[in-house]
Amino acid sequence: MVDYNAIDAILMPWAAKHDQHVRVRDRDTPLRSIIIYIWRGTRHESGGHLWLEGPDAQGRITVHAAAPDWHHEKTVFLAELESALEETYQTMIARLDNDEAQT
Repeated sequence: MVDYNAIDAILMPWAAKHDQHVRVRDRDTPLRSIIIYIWRGTRHESGGHLWLEGPDAQGRITVHAAAPDWHHEKTVFLAELESALEETYQTMIARLDNDEAQT
């Protein structure tokens, strides 16, 4: 089983900073997953789904993000995980802002 302690030490504070809830499953195949909700005044909307894969044999973690007609992934070492999460999150927000501007 994969030890997610070092990953969780980065992921959980990052998610809390953005008021996001991490779905954790440690049996069988470990899972760390977030449905990204963005607050717009008194309402919220989903920016998509973010999840982690890994670490692989070299210790790299892949940050995946997906929404309808869009998928993004970035593979990083643990030291770069927080910046990869933030970059992915900001990309998801920008997509929502762009969609809202076009309507």
